[in-house]
Amino acid sequence: MRQLNRSWKILIMATAAIAAVLHYYWAGFGSPEPRTLRGLHLAMLLPFVFFLYPATSKSPQHRPSVPDLLLAVLCLAASLYTVVYADRLNQRFIGLHAVQPIEVVLGGLLALAVMEACRRSVSKWFAATVGVVIVYLMTCQYWPGMFHYKAFSLDRAIEILYLPNDEGIFGFLMGISAEILFIYILFAAVLLSTGAGDYLIEFASWAAGWARGGAAKVAVISSALYGTVSGSTVANVYATGSFTIPLMKKSGYTAKEAAAIESVAGVGGQIMPPIMGAGSFIMSEVTGIPYFTIIKAAAIPAILYCLGVFCMVHFIALKRGVQPIDRAQRPPLRKLIRHAYFFLPFLTVLLLLAYGYSPSKAAFHTIWVTLILSFFDRKTWLTPKKMLDICFGSLVNCALIAAVLAGSGMVVGVLTRTGVALSFGSILVSVSLNSLLLVLVLVFLVVSVLGTGIPTTAAYIIAVTVGAYALSKFGIASLAAHLFVFYYAVLADMTPPDAVTAFAAANIAGADPMATGIEGFRLGIAGFLVPFAFVYQPALLLNGSLWQIAASVALTVFGVVCLSSGVIGHLFGPLKPLQRLTLIAAAGFLVFSAQIDVILGLCAGIGGFAWSFIDSRATAARRPSASPGS
Repeated sequence: MRQLNRSWKILIMATAAIAAVLHYYWAGFGSPEPRTLRGLHLAMLLPFVFFLYPATSKSPQHRPSVPDLLLAVLCLAASLYTVVYADRLNQRFIGLHAVQPIEVVLGGLLALAVMEACRRSVSKWFAATVGVVIVYLMTCQYWPGMFHYKAFSLDRAIEILYLPNDEGIFGFLMGISAEILFIYILFAAVLLSTGAGDYLIEFASWAAGWARGGAAKVAVISSALYGTVSGSTVANVYATGSFTIPLMKKSGYTAKEAAAIESVAGVGGQIMPPIMGAGSFIMSEVTGIPYFTIIKAAAIPAILYCLGVFCMVHFIALKRGVQPIDRAQRPPLRKLIRHAYFFLPFLTVLLLLAYGYSPSKAAFHTIWVTLILSFFDRKTWLTPKKMLDICFGSLVNCALIAAVLAGSGMVVGVLTRTGVALSFGSILVSVSLNSLLLVLVLVFLVVSVLGTGIPTTAAYIIAVTVGAYALSKFGIASLAAHLFVFYYAVLADMTPPDAVTAFAAANIAGADPMATGIEGFRLGIAGFLVPFAFVYQPALLLNGSLWQIAASVALTVFGVVCLSSGVIGHLFGPLKPLQRLTLIAAAGFLVFSAQIDVILGLCAGIGGFAWSFIDSRATAARRPSASPGS
């Protein structure tokens, strides 16, 4: 990102302040009609991608170039056009009314500008994906098989990308960005500026630092807590990893292990309610399921994921003899109690959502509560300078998300209008041979491939567009299907070859990035079990009686412990290869809801535990006693 000179930074700061005030006002007191809101939202955000991110390493690093200014003006003009002519555009029908020449020009250039914005600020692979989809739209009449579709003229193709109110650049995804995401990013920035992020890390140090391998357990807990605010896996890693990685290395973990643990823990933060990143808000809009219902359902799987990572690091600590964090490095309880009010914003959001407030209205009220709380300590006062920094940071993050959602909107529009999404889902169903397990594996592979180099939100949107039909054919509930796709879109951030969180953690630890990614995948494998578990056992998503929920949680917890110990190779003591296979097999069986599978899993798991315990006792009995006086 550019380090702009003073005059340009003042311009962006002023725009950021205006954008923050407007979005805050809209969240609390009502917003314009959808097309107008989305046009204003993109007009305030997308131009600044070209100001902040240079085209190449040779571009000016302290000011935008002339091409940057031209692209920014184009984005501004194309966005404001939809605002000025909103009434006329709202009354037209896609494919029926004529497309004006000016709309063809502005829409075509804006589509290319969005693709370039994604290349600069998000990912070249995502930009390439958007480009391929646009090329397909223009040439679909020449493609074979399921990709064949009737020809679109240039004006009708651009119409699909630019003018719909439900798809394309200004579709429902941009509406989510304008109505919900900006206000939550603003809320997160306000909360972190008060020192809440540092407090959560200190709380984790107090809560887990006393345990064996405490530094790694602090990483798991702090990342889970911090991720509820940040909503970004990489931001999570940098925020908590700068503290936890040096502690882990000092405790006895290798640089590769420390970086891998932090990357896996950092990913877990994005699936932890109440915020869960942009994907959860999109999920609510697409499925029509209230946001509070989604975060309630996601709570148990998120805890199970973190439990899996916690067990992994616990067994590594037992295997290596890693010691707790020194008492002198752990924060005193008195300090934590004095600043316990930092938990109030989280409680406020949850209570407001539970009482039926919309997500944007809940964030609106929580922000002013957080502003008041900041004055409880002189060090955390939100001064005018801090507020400007909050506005600037919010604009930067929201500009990136707006670019991603504009590109994703075009992809979704093309896939649905041409029928590719439905055709691809039909292929998944036919290839799966009527096997639920196989179709889940296929969808998992699709999400993992899409998640390589593509942001989590975009990977989730595209994957659920092509995979939701296949999952619905097997009777999987909408919420379970969407959470299944969302979890693996998040987990793709830690899997090679483009494991962005692993690479970020490796940079802090001084470890090899690819080796860290592979180690992170191994340590996170217990987390990969969780989405399969809640598909086969809907009670994990709170869909069932209290007894069913308790039984499913107990079985899955036992399965996670079995899998963790089997992968690490340690339980009551070192495990033999056959013992490890027994425990891993037990975890696999415990995922399934069929009675015979559960019985097999319990038998294998209990047998593996007993076998390990007997072996450890026998080993201890054979160990020679220390001689007197030694």
